Amino acid sequence: MTTSTQPNTATSKVTCFHDGECPLCNLEINAMKKLDKEGKINWVDISNDEEALAKAGLTYKQTMDRMHVIDENQQLQTGVLGFLQIWKQLPYYRRLAQVVENAPLLLPVLEFFYRIFAHYRLPMTGKKRIKE
Repeated sequence: MTTSTQPNTATSKVTCFHDGECPLCNLEINAMKKLDKEGKINWVDISNDEEALAKAGLTYKQTMDRMHVIDENQQLQTGVLGFLQIWKQLPYYRRLAQVVENAPLLLPVLEFFYRIFAHYRLPMTGKKRIKE
């Protein structure tokens, strides 16, 4: 079960908007939630919290098309850059974030493959693409 909370910078450094109805996403998000023992990430289930999306100036379609994260400086990051913001907050993943940031060309390669995944994510899970 995913929880839905609104962005609160007083208690969270990072806000992650995720699709709580996506079985693929839930596998990864739930694993990361277990590691977030210090509560550094505000996990927002976009399928249950339209108000949080509106407050962040995001649409449901935007957040269904690719990962959106508000970093600790309140800057919006998407795709692999969004994942990096989450990974930096979690044990074990911190090392992965350092590798991705410092290895030449790794970030654009990961972003390329993430875009392919994001494009096919909804059809892979039996959902239709969202139209504006």
